[in-house]
Amino acid sequence: MGSKEKLDGEEAEENKASLSESLTIDQAVDKIYKGFNLKLFLVFVTAVGSVYVTAAETYITIFTGFIPYSEWACNSTKCDVLLADHNSKENNSEEFFSKTSMCENKLKAGEHFIWTSKRSSFSMDWGFYCDTESKLSIGSSFFFIGACLGLLSSTAIFDRVGRRNGAIIGSVIGAAATLAGTWIPSFEGMLAIRIFQGYGQFINFTGVYCWVIEFAPSHLRNSVNAILLNCWAFGYLVMVMIGYLVPNWRYIFLGVGILNFVLITPLVVYPPSPRFSLVRGKENDAKRTLVSFGKICNNPVSFETVRLTFTSRKQNFFDQLKDFKKYPTMRKITLLCMVCWFIVAALFYGFSFGWTKISDNLYVSYLFAALGKVIAFTILIPVCHLLGRKKSMLFWLICGILSNFLAMPDVSINKDWTLEYVACLLGSIAISAAFGQIYLFTSELAPTSHRGMVMSLSSSSARVGSFLGTYINLLYNLTHRQVPLGVIAGVSVICGVAVFFLPDTTGKRIMETPLEVEESSGKKEYYAIEKENQEL
Repeated sequence: MGSKEKLDGEEAEENKASLSESLTIDQAVDKIYKGFNLKLFLVFVTAVGSVYVTAAETYITIFTGFIPYSEWACNSTKCDVLLADHNSKENNSEEFFSKTSMCENKLKAGEHFIWTSKRSSFSMDWGFYCDTESKLSIGSSFFFIGACLGLLSSTAIFDRVGRRNGAIIGSVIGAAATLAGTWIPSFEGMLAIRIFQGYGQFINFTGVYCWVIEFAPSHLRNSVNAILLNCWAFGYLVMVMIGYLVPNWRYIFLGVGILNFVLITPLVVYPPSPRFSLVRGKENDAKRTLVSFGKICNNPVSFETVRLTFTSRKQNFFDQLKDFKKYPTMRKITLLCMVCWFIVAALFYGFSFGWTKISDNLYVSYLFAALGKVIAFTILIPVCHLLGRKKSMLFWLICGILSNFLAMPDVSINKDWTLEYVACLLGSIAISAAFGQIYLFTSELAPTSHRGMVMSLSSSSARVGSFLGTYINLLYNLTHRQVPLGVIAGVSVICGVAVFFLPDTTGKRIMETPLEVEESSGKKEYYAIEKENQEL
């Protein structure tokens, strides 16, 4: 026993001695980390619990506002005459009860037919079908207006209250808005709720993401990023399950809202970010948080003789915007990234909100789509390591393009499966992987000093794409089904061209300043002139 205590004491002294220096938060986390363990995994998974609900609230209108075009019965002479005429020509009367019969004959709910679905939806309650079907897409898209506003205001919120507290505030806003959906009386009220949902949940998602990444060792951040994306995908599965089990659309809002409040609880218990404590001059609080983190990592350390440091960077918004004019390479990279984010987000959410146009079974189609996202986010990192950042991004886009061309022929595999559905499922996996890849790729392309600005601009561009992506499925109502598939393939080509002109970051050091970006592009003369001007 004595020798064991002596060894433990020597190990503690060694840990203490190894940390007797000035360290940044990142360096301290890297030194504390001694290997992945179950406790650390559980901390990460429970901390991002609210991310599950972010996905659920994003897609909640799919399951609360679906239109059951095959579940209705005649309630008028006009409808009975049309049905009799159909039966005189066709043996299968069930084929009459379809979107085509309803919309082409301008049948009205209550007057000409009644809904027979055992499930309720706000589309049936408020009369959204045929000519007014677009209101369902409008309700879905308004979430991204709130998301954009949340992203734009998140920096100011995090600077004032920190990542963790900002995430909690965002989650409470989103949860309260979702609960309010239980009693919302009108479509206009639904639009307001969607804005607040998007606003709160994207503040929450951004805050949780930053909080978790700050506690992740630098060499594991790609893996932690994959865990976060998979949590989003599992949230998609949660929404499918809730939508299937709960037949009343108002109770779906109630259940998701309550789940949101429950899943934010772990983050309330966990400490604030050590970096935020340090920036606020609370070094002892930052040290206490790191000591707790050491216990979770099974590596108790002392920070009594350590001085924690951080680099203060230029944060003036307008000065950083001026730098995009001064540094042409950084400007080009940022604009190309914004194009990529816009297109990838539009396609990602175009698939996510469009499965009702590709498959007749709402729940099976979205179940497989959610599983596809899990597959995409799981294989993302291995493929990225194998092919590199740029090549893997191009690989996913090429797979998506080919899948859309494969979906064009009219081929039925069996009663429930078509070639279009299988091909679009493969395309969805490819686009989902590209969606996850673009986060990592952009963060490595942007210089450290301007990374927040570049990521914010790119993410805001993505929210515009997300907003428009929810309307892609409406093309199926206006033209032949091959047209939207061709549109998706075409814009994927544009995104591929933009990626082609971006530099590859595989195996390269991340640039710290715009000057280094210019030097890495071969403009050494420009670099020398600018460096001389800065020194003066």
